[in-house]
Amino acid sequence: MPEFKNTVSHHLKVAMAKADMNSQELAKKSGVSYDTVLKYLRGETCPLLETACKLADALGCSPNDLCG
Repeated sequence: MPEFKNTVSHHLKVAMAKADMNSQELAKKSGVSYDTVLKYLRGETCPLLETACKLADALGCSPNDLCG
């Protein structure tokens, strides 16, 4: 599972860069708390499908893009 957390973290960072969005903007646009977004970015935890869909929608990508 640690590898998957790191994969999600990496792909989330890539999607954020493509969308020119920082973590605060992502949190606000997706409705996911800022602290939770930071946990995903640090690879501490992975989003559930519903949350991944919110993040992906805010970033203009698909949830699959965040999973690698």
